[in-house]
Amino acid sequence: MNKNKFSKPLVSIIMPVYNGDKYISKAMDSFLKQTYHNTELIIVDDASTDNTSKIINKYIENNTNIIYFYNKEKLGIPKSRNIALAQSNGDYIGHLDADDWLVQKAISTAMEVITKNEKIALVYSGYIIHDETGGENRKYLAKKFNKENLKELGWQHFGLYLKEAAIRVGGFNEKLITCSDGDFFTKIGENFQCERIAKYLYNYRWHKNNVGYKRPHCIDCQKQKICAYFKVWKK
Repeated sequence: MNKNKFSKPLVSIIMPVYNGDKYISKAMDSFLKQTYHNTELIIVDDASTDNTSKIINKYIENNTNIIYFYNKEKLGIPKSRNIALAQSNGDYIGHLDADDWLVQKAISTAMEVITKNEKIALVYSGYIIHDETGGENRKYLAKKFNKENLKELGWQHFGLYLKEAAIRVGGFNEKLITCSDGDFFTKIGENFQCERIAKYLYNYRWHKNNVGYKRPHCIDCQKQKICAYFKVWKK
């Protein structure tokens, strides 16, 4: 297990990004302001053509725990997440999208829960939904974890999990265009014990360029046969 001098496990936050120059500074700032300090941010830039690279490189100048990879061609979110997962050094992995941001105690709160029980492979929290300008719209808190009802697990935005568990379920499904995180969380939920944190640790920005904004409803999706989440959703 990777630990620093204070014996805290290393947590890797993975962030895929494509043309995220409008929001990524807020996302990166929220990582740097975390109260849990043994962390690294793995950014995989999916061939951005805007100022994303310039912004990230500016942060790298002063922050050695930000690690940056650039895809020479656009590979999509699942492949970019798998690259980040493979390059991560932490025993625990967390998610942060480039247009969202973390509550300051997000990682420390999640780690308090996941390290107390060795049977838990994934913890997830509620999230606050914001509009394009960052204004708060509403909050969402899933029910307690239940292997018999994994539907809500597939919609979670902030999850912190064992890297070993991620590898054992095969990482992110690269055949999916959207919902790879929902498919991924569902597979972990099917195979491991998970726990909900009854707090709002993640800020999710909902806007017209968001991947989730454009995705089809499950009932209309062409990827139903290969999506673990759809199998539990249709029950």
